Amino acid sequence: MVRQRGTLNASIIFGIMIATFVLIVLRRPDIITNAQPWAEDGHVWLAGIYNDGFWSSVIHPLNGYYQTISRVTYGIALTFGIQNAALVANIIAILIRCCFVGFILSGRMNFIDLKFRLAAAVYFILMPNVAEGYVNITNAHWYLSMYLLAVVMAKEPETKPEKAHDLFLVFLSGLSGPFVVFIAPCLLIKRWYQRGGILSAIKGINLFDICMTICCLIQVVTILGSSDVARATAPLGYSFGLLADIISGRIIFGSFLAFDDARNMAAHGNMNIALFVALCLVLIFAFFKSGWRVKSLILFPVLMIGFALAKPVIANDQPQWPLVFNTESGERYFYVTNIALACLVLGLVSKMGNYSKYVLFAGFVAFISLTPHYFEIPGFPDVGYKSDIEKFQAIEKGKEIKIRILPPGWTMDLIKK
Repeated sequence: MVRQRGTLNASIIFGIMIATFVLIVLRRPDIITNAQPWAEDGHVWLAGIYNDGFWSSVIHPLNGYYQTISRVTYGIALTFGIQNAALVANIIAILIRCCFVGFILSGRMNFIDLKFRLAAAVYFILMPNVAEGYVNITNAHWYLSMYLLAVVMAKEPETKPEKAHDLFLVFLSGLSGPFVVFIAPCLLIKRWYQRGGILSAIKGINLFDICMTICCLIQVVTILGSSDVARATAPLGYSFGLLADIISGRIIFGSFLAFDDARNMAAHGNMNIALFVALCLVLIFAFFKSGWRVKSLILFPVLMIGFALAKPVIANDQPQWPLVFNTESGERYFYVTNIALACLVLGLVSKMGNYSKYVLFAGFVAFISLTPHYFEIPGFPDVGYKSDIEKFQAIEKGKEIKIRILPPGWTMDLIKK
């Protein structure tokens, strides 16, 4: 069953990936039984590619950055027919998560004890507060960014398939959202440690480094050129106290509790400030005292959440930060931070010597006992997408029709081919 310490064989990993797929679907079955495009998935990508062709949208960024995964996914999905495109896109979104789980359980990550990687995988599959991006391609870039960070943290690839995997992922993730800009410093820290200084890191640059640099530069230029496009213009409504409330409610408690429970736990402002300061001090200490992998696991989510909270898109007519704290809006901004916090907690537990397995078991039992409160994610209403597609297929070529998509109130315009 296990070829060597900390390494599962391919068949076992594949079985776990299948189980991951099943569990993801069980949490919200309608992503398969009643697949409907979500927001930009339909309004921008499906409609744009169907009406104008795949290549017409390739060079155009959206919301200030390139979003390649959405283009590629709907380019593939539409080859199965427009009536099946949403389902195929959802399956691809699920498979991205399954591949991420498979990677962290692979031999490339066996510098981490297997039981802790299994615990991280269980958390990833069952984590709370993920309904907003469950499961669609529009929000897949958050998961791709974590996948790319795992590749940076992993052992160097040795075989041609491993090298091809890494290069494919760096382009797919690097050109899907702005996150490569925050992961690039992690790669620099890694090379600095590996090669003994900044000059040696630059001199030893390899193909992976070059590809990530290219992706980073493309996204930086695009962000600088169009960073305010489609961003909310409403005020932030920020304060230090509210920042502490958000970090406590959405990250410290929200990593492990359902939103309502986390919000209740974060109802005391002074306690939130104390927790926020304590978390900052712990992260600063760990950053300077730990190796490059822990540094990366701290740096990426900190940079990411700083950018996200500086320019959130929650509502166009209300202050943003109060909505982040008081409502479930903006869940997507905390996927990376919450997974990173769970992994850092697991890392801390792994340092407890002979007690680590007991603490891990107790934590696992506690976490599993909480999952019934949020395992089942409510499905979205049927907005009439399938019936509109049936009407669309019956109309004459050249005519245009509005197709209802999720969330309710959104539509996409299709021109019959």
